[in-house]
Amino acid sequence: GRPLKISGAVSANSIFYDSNQNSGRAPFTYYLQGSLNVSFMALSMPVSYSYSNQGANLDYQVPYKFNRLSLHPKYKWIQAHIGDANMSFSPYTLSGYQFTGGGVELSPKGHFKIAAMAGRLLKATEDTGDERTVPAFSRFGYGAKINYEQEKYSLGVIAFYAKDNINSLIAVPDNKGVTPKENLVVSIDGSYKIVDNLKIKAEYASTAITQDLRAAPTATTGTGIAGKLFNNRASTEHYAALKAGFDYNFKGSSLGVTYERIDPGYTTLGAYFFNNDFENITLNTTTQLFQNKLNLAFNVGYQKDDLENQKEQGTHRTVGSINATFNATQKLMLTGSYSNFSSYTNTKVNQFDVINNTNIMGTISDQLDFKQISQNANLNVNYLISKKETVQKNLNINYSLTDVANAQGGIVRIGDASTFHNMNTSYTLGFPKKNTNITAALNGTVNTIGREDATTWGPTVNVNKKFFNKKLNTGLSSSYNSSQGKSGSTAVTNFRANASYIYKQKHNFNLSAIQLFQSSVTTNNRSLTVTFGYNYNFDIGNIKLNFDRKPQVEAEEAEAAEKIKNKKDKIFLFAYRTHLFSGTHDSISKVITNLLETPDFKGLKDVDGITTKLALLEKTLHLDEEKPDKGYKNTAVHYLDYLYENKDYIDSYNKLVFSSLKILYKDAARIDIAMEEESIKAHAYVNNLRAKGKTISEKTLKYLEVKDKKYNAHKWMQEQMNDLTYGDVVDDKGLLKDFKKANLSKVFEMLQKGKKQTEIEIYLEVQLADFYHKKSLQ
Repeated sequence: GRPLKISGAVSANSIFYDSNQNSGRAPFTYYLQGSLNVSFMALSMPVSYSYSNQGANLDYQVPYKFNRLSLHPKYKWIQAHIGDANMSFSPYTLSGYQFTGGGVELSPKGHFKIAAMAGRLLKATEDTGDERTVPAFSRFGYGAKINYEQEKYSLGVIAFYAKDNINSLIAVPDNKGVTPKENLVVSIDGSYKIVDNLKIKAEYASTAITQDLRAAPTATTGTGIAGKLFNNRASTEHYAALKAGFDYNFKGSSLGVTYERIDPGYTTLGAYFFNNDFENITLNTTTQLFQNKLNLAFNVGYQKDDLENQKEQGTHRTVGSINATFNATQKLMLTGSYSNFSSYTNTKVNQFDVINNTNIMGTISDQLDFKQISQNANLNVNYLISKKETVQKNLNINYSLTDVANAQGGIVRIGDASTFHNMNTSYTLGFPKKNTNITAALNGTVNTIGREDATTWGPTVNVNKKFFNKKLNTGLSSSYNSSQGKSGSTAVTNFRANASYIYKQKHNFNLSAIQLFQSSVTTNNRSLTVTFGYNYNFDIGNIKLNFDRKPQVEAEEAEAAEKIKNKKDKIFLFAYRTHLFSGTHDSISKVITNLLETPDFKGLKDVDGITTKLALLEKTLHLDEEKPDKGYKNTAVHYLDYLYENKDYIDSYNKLVFSSLKILYKDAARIDIAMEEESIKAHAYVNNLRAKGKTISEKTLKYLEVKDKKYNAHKWMQEQMNDLTYGDVVDDKGLLKDFKKANLSKVFEMLQKGKKQTEIEIYLEVQLADFYHKKSLQ
């Protein structure tokens, strides 16, 4: 008989949310996911689907689908993707973009590997008049990748082409800025192993993109490889990207250097978003000392933008960090880290100001150079007090320090420096035989933000207990935080309860609830979040089928069946949040690591330390692809947990910035009349002197100029903030993109350290006011 295997999984998750605040969040959301894998001999047919009411809750249109269905049949070295799928060729070409269509990956014995795709990237979306609606032309894309690999070297070529259907929309308002586009990207990459432990690698990409297909064709030949092969138009632009580096491993240590340069304007329609106009070089090294008890990791980087000297101001920054882990004894472990981040902004002087004012360098020199210095230090001590069969005791102490200062003209002014201290101590008492753990913790922070001081402290108690032979896992916790600052005091209390139950190893039930209360002098907020999940995994196993086959055919199929047992070819699936991952370990790793390129995680790459941490997690993920399913899944979930934890911070950042903008705009409106009156009085004073024929001193004229500049800057700032929506913040509209690059990392640190909303809003208000003020002077 020949074995037929049927396996799969079904999951259902729901979220209930209730609050006395108008948060815009749906009160009930559910997600349904499932997969089915039918395999016979060397043929496997995984099918996966994802369905949610999330899209139905939107009262505006988006150019993509929330609900997806895909098939991933595989036969020997042929892997296909049919339906709603995604594939990745490289970061500069096709990078995890979801499409509806088909793809194939061919990995035959030998030196060649081939991949190709074709499908719809965007569906046509008409403008509804709602500012949140994203109109889009129907867009189709096609791509191919060919790799030739030898033991010592490899060479690859990638081509990706995408084009909008110009007739797929009736009309698009000009203020939406949506135009039909066409794009061709060609990439060449390679690697060479000089010796066993030394490998160099490089990739060059050329893109030709037509920003508006309605522009007239031109006979001009474009630059770069893509430009030579593209039908150029008046709106066609050509850019290039280059990345090269080497890795060297020796005696438990590693050394790596990477150089990357991306032209201003470089983009590809095969990625959700793309950072450009920068050049950076990074050096990283790791080593182990004292019989592997001490692990050290160093990272140094330098980056600059404004490569073509086109911006009003150029920025360059340096980053240095060190991470250490020391296993002093079997009971004592210490971890520490330090990073220093310096950002320099050089504002260019207007040429007409230089011509018309011979003393300009003396009047605005302190506005030309702006330096931001950020230092972070962290120390964690974990001590296992006791580890017995009946009782275990553990003590953990964590301290972190963040110091931020803004220097202008070489001077750090009052209010331009902030310091954040955070201390956490926790004590855990465990009773292994009773399957019970009790943890008590105390948190405290002391912050100086500009000219304001704030303190926060609070205890946390957590109890975990397992029942019924560890099949039922329960947890209860409560925490309280009290914050004191210039704006008043805030108290936050939350209660958490969770339970999970495993029934017959195939059914998994999860239930959790979080009740939060927040009170201050002016507000009294509450919210309740309840989540419920159910997962069912099934594996029918081997179903023997008898066929009258020729001996040689049976031998071939037996050989193929033996190969499928190899863990590299084994189809594995598991669910995480709204995702269902299905395929071999290495194919799942590609999908997981490409999540960083999707819109949900936009901005994470700009956060200091995130990219480095994810690179380490990705390296571990690839190493663990050789492990059994359970071990690989634990590593994959660890990567996803870190990714989503920081994704939640992105959402919080957007909400906090939008809230701070509204507050700042109200403050600006409140002082508008006063500033206008100051300007009017200054002009009236000067006009009165002129009317009386008196001489007007240089000091008076300078005073008038300062008043005018302040008022004009104030009005300009109001215009920039006027009509800004939450969607503008999410999309990094206009100047908000530069502000995010400068402040996202800092806000992340504050969120990770449990800073209260009021503290972060105060910080953002100060930074926003300073940011718009400096922009107004340019």
